[in-house]
Amino acid sequence: MLRVLFIGKTNQTNEIISEILRSAFDADIEFEDPTKAFGEKGITIAPPTNLAIIDLNTSHGFGNAPDNIKIIKKNSPNIPVLVLDHHDDKKFIHPLVEAGASGVISHTPTELILTEAVTELLGGNTFYDYPD
Repeated sequence: MLRVLFIGKTNQTNEIISEILRSAFDADIEFEDPTKAFGEKGITIAPPTNLAIIDLNTSHGFGNAPDNIKIIKKNSPNIPVLVLDHHDDKKFIHPLVEAGASGVISHTPTELILTEAVTELLGGNTFYDYPD
């Protein structure tokens, strides 16, 4: 069973993403409000959680995204982090990768892209879906 910590606000898009994950991976998904996750000490993600998803679209205004990713990776280095981003320009995505994001995809991914990204991350690989 896939256990996901989804950092972002609950909205229709994130509910659709959650349903895809439940269907494709029998996922158990816990939503975490960005204000708590990106607070003073940051969040530590521990097993049995095996994937963190950060929705930058609904986490906007809760600190610097690369810094937040660095905190998560410092506190939980073995948990892959998939970032849902609303940019498709490398100049915005590159800092996320440098910060330790294991994958970056659109905040409105297709089912195919989402499942491919999660499969790659769970296999210890990276996955970045953005134009060259």
